[in-house]
Amino acid sequence: MSMTPEERFERIEKIIEEQQRTIDKHNEAIKDLIRVGRIITDAQQVTNAQINEMHRGITRLTEDITELGEAQKETDERLNILIDTVDRIVRRNGKPPSEGAAPQ
Repeated sequence: MSMTPEERFERIEKIIEEQQRTIDKHNEAIKDLIRVGRIITDAQQVTNAQINEMHRGITRLTEDITELGEAQKETDERLNILIDTVDRIVRRNGKPPSEGAAPQ
């Protein structure tokens, strides 16, 4: 089947128009991907900042826990000293008066 030059020209025009529509669709899809990429990049930057802030908070908490542990050791030592002191006082005061001594 033979085509006239006019028919060939019209067919080529249709093919070119279809290719242009396809190219336009691809360009729009590329623009959408670029927008999505920017959104993801922005979101990742926010997430990174939040992670860094959490890391700083965890570091501060770790330091506070260490200080608390040291303070607890000091408190335990002081409490043990107080318990020993009270124990000695109670034992001494709880002893019966020595013989020959006047009751107080």
